[in-house]
Amino acid sequence: MRLGDLAFPAVIIALGACASRPARAEDDPFAWAPAQSRSVARGRLDGARFGLLALHELDVEVDDVFDAANRQALALAEQHLRDVPGVGAVFGPAGLLDITVDGSGSPSARPVLARGESESEGEAARQRVVRRADALGWFLTENGRRARFFVEAPDWERTSPQVAAALASSGLGFGPTAGATIETRALWPDPRRHHAGLLPLGFAAAWAFLVLLAASRSRFPLDRRRLPRALAAAVGAAAPFILVPVTGLRLAGALAAVGAAAIACWTLPPRDPASVAQAPPPRFFRPLLVLSAAIVAAVVGLSPRLRVGTRQWSAAPMFFVAVRADLEEPVVLREVRRLTDYLRAQPGVANAWSVADLFLGITFEGEEVSGIPGDPGEVRRILRQARTDPAVGLELSPDHRQALVAVRFEDDPVVDRLAIVAKTERYIEREMRRSLAHLDFSAPGVSPVSRLVGQGLLADDARERVFRICARSGRTLSRSEALSVERVARTAALLPSADPARLESEIADTVRAFAAHHPLPIAAPEVERLILAASALPTVTTPDDMLGAVSIAYGSRLSELALHTTAASLARRLTLVRRRHTARLDFKEMLYGANLPTEGVLADEVRSATAEAMGPVVGLPVDPAAPGAFILDPTPIGGAPNDLALSEVWNRALRAGLVAAAGTIAILLVLVAGGRGIFSLPLAFAPLAVAVAPSALLREPVGLPALAFFCGALAAGAILALLATAGSERRSRG
Repeated sequence: MRLGDLAFPAVIIALGACASRPARAEDDPFAWAPAQSRSVARGRLDGARFGLLALHELDVEVDDVFDAANRQALALAEQHLRDVPGVGAVFGPAGLLDITVDGSGSPSARPVLARGESESEGEAARQRVVRRADALGWFLTENGRRARFFVEAPDWERTSPQVAAALASSGLGFGPTAGATIETRALWPDPRRHHAGLLPLGFAAAWAFLVLLAASRSRFPLDRRRLPRALAAAVGAAAPFILVPVTGLRLAGALAAVGAAAIACWTLPPRDPASVAQAPPPRFFRPLLVLSAAIVAAVVGLSPRLRVGTRQWSAAPMFFVAVRADLEEPVVLREVRRLTDYLRAQPGVANAWSVADLFLGITFEGEEVSGIPGDPGEVRRILRQARTDPAVGLELSPDHRQALVAVRFEDDPVVDRLAIVAKTERYIEREMRRSLAHLDFSAPGVSPVSRLVGQGLLADDARERVFRICARSGRTLSRSEALSVERVARTAALLPSADPARLESEIADTVRAFAAHHPLPIAAPEVERLILAASALPTVTTPDDMLGAVSIAYGSRLSELALHTTAASLARRLTLVRRRHTARLDFKEMLYGANLPTEGVLADEVRSATAEAMGPVVGLPVDPAAPGAFILDPTPIGGAPNDLALSEVWNRALRAGLVAAAGTIAILLVLVAGGRGIFSLPLAFAPLAVAVAPSALLREPVGLPALAFFCGALAAGAILALLATAGSERRSRG
């Protein structure tokens, strides 16, 4: 073998390698993603709107993030990061807000972490943060040992050393194992960074070289008909890639074809061609054809078990569900939370969160539990107040018409990320209520049928939510406990609980306190008559229900406007009293019936779920064309959805490519050896069948490395079939 004989294929492969190197001028998180896919198209738009495409996560171990010194250092760290040249936006935990809503529904906010220096204030800050699943998901861990910052930097390779230095100089107390390094990950990495596009070229060239090397030392002659051999090798190498509707992968397939064809063209003629031509065919040739046909037939039967599952974006730590909807509407927020609860329960998911989790951490004056309010106006005011909260900034658009549900994967290489995304898509398609009507039981004119349907939905949702809360907390419910949860959920939705004597006492105390603080005092008999009237009113008291009793008590001493204002204020207080009274009884039944703790985040979440079961607001599934319907348009986006989209189109393209390759190689065999050349076709696919068999048997998804290996096997098989057919033809003529 002379050095000059290697020159031609070496030059071709070198040129292919240079051509396949990605341009590093600008990252493209959508490289190798099929542009026509819905998740890819939405990812381009929504990812850019939320600033995710150039966002990088900085994960650092801290001694105790809730310690006073570290809480102060967080703000300094964020400021240092913002001062780094090339850094755009910075999101960190220092700006997290503690929101309180007063009795009139007006919200106010103050920082969660940056206040107080005592140890008790640090514990109070931790308690406030752990009630915010979105804050934990983005920035902190419950035990305070890890903190995360999110930095927008388009040129990360140039900026990252300065970013790490800025964070190290902030004064944060790093943990004992943190060392000098800070773990960084792109939320949406560019798949070209690992240079995997060279794999098909490398495998195709290696396979072709090895099969020709073996053939040169066997009875197969290396004749001068190089063009059919090169064409067959090129077809085999390109088959797994060339029909995938992604420019980068087609280029990778073309380069693999060039490499295989170059190797196939390069051959050393045998030292004594005449002796090789006169030699009898190898004894194993016909059994080899039969064995090859059997192997190929068996693998064709297994082929439905083979699936492509690329991991080009495996470095992405999370994916998102982008939801387009009116996020100021309570029933929409509750459905978003229902999707979030479903995602949290999936194996392989470390955490999931959304803007709906903001409300569990809000303190509502006069309410014993937190949750999503039933009034859209109150929701709007809270979201506007929370606009500067970094978690809300990452997961909600400024116009409140788009939101992100973030899903963080477990750090385990065996987690099937594509299966998680596929389950999410099935849930969205089959179970998610994507068109809802806002129904308020307290509104006049609600039909009994709508009320019963709505109450049934509330009961089912509360039961489902409590089950998921318990499962997420590691609390396995027994059968009797589960039945108790279901019973209390239905009771809370359909039949409000009450202790009549105690309720009357609470109503009387509320009316007396109201009358005592009213600008116009009334006599004791009038107060008692007002108490009797209030006790006789329905559970949900409206201003109109209260207006008659207020008019009798205050008479003409109040103007018409003042009477209506007084009636509305008293009706609101009485409704809260009745709701709190019923809620306390239902909370007790729910927690004690299921043997759940009465304090902590678990208890708070269960109370919140029970309170929502009481109504009066529910989202009824309706036709999207119904007047006033609230439409939810959710789509998974991110690295893992890009992988799933690529895998789906690749599954179809791979089968089509193999069929096309079989037809092309068969034509080449016929051209070389006539009609009987078709019998060598199984030999062309035998190496591929052997390579595919383990993955098909185990149902393991195959990625780019395996597919590159397959392309080399098919290229080698095509060369082998052409050699065997040509050699057999020459011998038969001799």
